[in-house]
Amino acid sequence: MKSESLNLGNYIILPPFQIRDISMNQSQHPNRRDFLIGCAGLAGASLINVLKESSVKADDNSSQEIQISVDFNQPGRFIPSDFTGLSYEASTLPNSTVFNSDNKIFLNFVRQLGKRGILRIGGNSVEKTFWKGGKRTSQTDKTSITEDDLDSLFDFAGKAGWKVMLGLNLGQSTPEVAASEAEYAARIAKNQLLSIEVGNEPDLYYKNGLRSSTYQYSDFLQEFTTYFDTIRDSVPNVPFSGPTTASATDTWVVPFAKDAASRIILLTQHYYRMGPPQNSDVTINRLLSPDNNIVKIAQKIQTAAQQNNLPYRIAECNSVYQGGKQGVSNVFASALWGVDFMFTLAQNGAAGINFHGGAAGIYTPIAVSQGEYSARPLYYGMLLFKLGSRGRLLPVTVSQNSVNLTVYAVLSDNDHVLLTVINKDSSQDATLAIDLGCQLTRGSVLRLTSPSLDSTSDITLGGSSVKSDASWQSHTQEQAQISENIASVEVPAASAALVTLH
Repeated sequence: MKSESLNLGNYIILPPFQIRDISMNQSQHPNRRDFLIGCAGLAGASLINVLKESSVKADDNSSQEIQISVDFNQPGRFIPSDFTGLSYEASTLPNSTVFNSDNKIFLNFVRQLGKRGILRIGGNSVEKTFWKGGKRTSQTDKTSITEDDLDSLFDFAGKAGWKVMLGLNLGQSTPEVAASEAEYAARIAKNQLLSIEVGNEPDLYYKNGLRSSTYQYSDFLQEFTTYFDTIRDSVPNVPFSGPTTASATDTWVVPFAKDAASRIILLTQHYYRMGPPQNSDVTINRLLSPDNNIVKIAQKIQTAAQQNNLPYRIAECNSVYQGGKQGVSNVFASALWGVDFMFTLAQNGAAGINFHGGAAGIYTPIAVSQGEYSARPLYYGMLLFKLGSRGRLLPVTVSQNSVNLTVYAVLSDNDHVLLTVINKDSSQDATLAIDLGCQLTRGSVLRLTSPSLDSTSDITLGGSSVKSDASWQSHTQEQAQISENIASVEVPAASAALVTLH
């Protein structure tokens, strides 16, 4: 059969990864109209025969049989092409060797995650770094941010094709100094500046010693307004986002959406799955268990954002706060959690997320040690999300089962249905019978695997790992079995798969 490329939304994977034609008639390639008509006509297709055919194999592997139904006729919201983001400490900026366009390797790692994305500069160190302006000299200290530092940052972002959320010091600076930094950033950034953030996690200022114990939302709003007015006097059109809180959804984020709606272009909050790392309940099992908390928070923020005609973003996030936990944040389990977390927020209306990291930190997606870069497990989850998220979300129904498994479906621009299946169960395999309610002609499977949930190496996507230069290409091909327009796919425990159906 002639080799052909696989179009995953806006991305193409070239051979040797192929989609094989497994239909009776190889020339049959339905257009969108025919496909929709076929879907409507076959919406009641039964899964029983397919499950019977797979029962012997399922029993041998102690596999749970699961029915998946996708409503091809009800496409929902587009997942934004800049949904993926990275977050770095402001302390990374001074005399940075990371955000430097000469750092081709790091640039490749960022580009590999998407042609577009959001790079956030913030973190607790935003309150410990100070805009000095001018050029950096040998006498300039490491807590000072200069024009050279912002030049390097925005040059890097421009070459990556990503935009920047730039945090300014609220905790220990002044509105006038912030205005000077914002003016310079806006002047050199051109269209690379997504927004200005004022401070970092002001709801925790009293814990961090930056404000008194009586500091509350109304105090922050007054300070934010002063910063906003002063900066806008210097840069009339510079965009803002906020309130960049650690939590406090009800008491800070929701009222801020209303009070600052005319001043911001983006509503933001942070989220960490659990912590602190020394707690005994910070485990892989808890990381991979259903997270009802983020769903509740996302729904509250989404409602507040919609009521005030704003998008929202989880502008800083990761698995375990205070830098992550060894054996939890830096192992394969974090890859499965990460891709599931991203799709959960996409389903709940988020404009995107920014995974926090940097250097050789425990939870960083891209690690650098002694000048050598590598992809941590979380990076693989982000890469899988890139491949499976380019398009419009589709409704998915999963039959009741005991497997810790989630499924997300996307209709790509070329009318392929992309199903990202995440089996977070440590012991139970899953045998899926996938029904789109329409005629299927092709199916392929791209797998994310590792030796175990606590593996830190030997992780593969499509049979290959991300190399030290950030290059990656799938080296395996696998076809989905299709019978009576039902696709049958095995998804072993502690793995994920991207199933592409057409």
